[in-house]
Amino acid sequence: MVCLRVARSVMKSSLTIKTKELNVCGWQAVSTLFARHPDEVRRLFFDAATGRRAGEFCSQLAQQKKVYRQVDAAELEKVAGTKLHGGIVAVIGERPLRKVTHEVLETWGRAKAPLLLLDRVSNANNVGAIVRTAAFFGVKAIIVPDHPAQALPGEAAYRVAEGGMEFVDFFRVPSLPGICDELKRRHFLIGTSLRGNQLSPAAARERGLPRPPVIILGNEEKGMAPEVAAKCDRLVKIPGAESVESLNVSAAAAVLCWEFFGRR
Repeated sequence: MVCLRVARSVMKSSLTIKTKELNVCGWQAVSTLFARHPDEVRRLFFDAATGRRAGEFCSQLAQQKKVYRQVDAAELEKVAGTKLHGGIVAVIGERPLRKVTHEVLETWGRAKAPLLLLDRVSNANNVGAIVRTAAFFGVKAIIVPDHPAQALPGEAAYRVAEGGMEFVDFFRVPSLPGICDELKRRHFLIGTSLRGNQLSPAAARERGLPRPPVIILGNEEKGMAPEVAAKCDRLVKIPGAESVESLNVSAAAAVLCWEFFGRR
C-alpha cells in the first residue's frame, strides 16, 4: 500500500511537471502578473539591471520556496526564447481557455458586459494588442473559435498585452454562428465591413443600441466569415482617407472599443 501511494505520488508529480508552460516577458507584464496572480508564477529570471527592482517578487517566491535567479544576457535570452524579454521572465502554467456555459451567458447578460469576439484573428501580436485595448476599456471577456487559424493567448500575446492578460478571460467556442445566436438574445452584435455604404461607428452609436454591444473582429486578410457577418445586428465601416484600405485589426479594435465602450 505504501509503495502504491508513493508510485501514485510520483506519477502525479510527473504529470504536473509535463504541464505546458508559458514565459511572461517584460516588466509591465511581469509586475502586473505578480500584482494580480502571484501564485501562478513558478520561476523567475532576470538580468542584473532589472534585478534591482525585483526584490519584492523574489521575496514572495522565497516564501513559497520557488526558483528565482539572476542570469546573464545570453542565458536570459535562452530562457525567454526571444530577445524581446525586457530584462525579466516569469514562467507560468498555460491557462486553459474557458467554456461559455448557460450560467456564463446569464452573468454577461445581467451585467450588460462589454464583449469582444475574434473571428480567426491569426497574428499573436494582434491578439496581444487587442487584449491590451480590451483591458484598458474594461472588457473582461474575449470569445474565440476553436479554429486552427485563430491565434490563442501565447507568449507573444502576453508580451504585447503589457499586463492586459491579467484582466481579460478567454472563452473558446466550437461555432461562432452558434454563439452569435446565443449572444443576440441579450447583446447587440456589431461587426465591421469594408463593403457597402455602412454606418460609421459614431453614427451607429448615435442611433442607439437596444442591447449591450458585442464587437466582432475578423481575420486580418479575409475579415469576418460570411456566416458570422450574417449574424450581426449591424455592420459598421470605420471612415478614413482611403489612402489604404483598412486599419490593422488591433487598431480597429481600439477605435471600436472607444466608440462603443469608452463613450459612456
